[in-house]
Amino acid sequence: MVHTDRPEAGFIAIVTLRTDGPETQRQLLDLLVRDVEEWVRHCPGFISANYHFSIDGTRLVNYAQWTSEEAYRESFKSNPRAGALRQALAGMPGVQGPEMVAYTLRRSIPAAEVASRN
Repeated sequence: MVHTDRPEAGFIAIVTLRTDGPETQRQLLDLLVRDVEEWVRHCPGFISANYHFSIDGTRLVNYAQWTSEEAYRESFKSNPRAGALRQALAGMPGVQGPEMVAYTLRRSIPAAEVASRN
């Protein structure tokens, strides 16, 4: 089954932060996860935040999925710690960024079904 358009799948923001090594990646992950667990995950329209480390230790990528761009943008207005996360990122040694790119889903091709062996 091929989906040509799935607007219900929503909006994603891919945020990349440059780091100076694996230890900084881990510290940065702790900071970001704390923020998501405390308030973001309770925002209307939030679906998930997925964090990935580059193998070479130089980047952390957050693939965040929302029901819509509007829900994503509204979440910033309800942030009880507006600006605190940005200040923490700016003050963290060995971190550069964030760089954010937004996307909407236009086509999705699911994995093929695997025939069961009897």
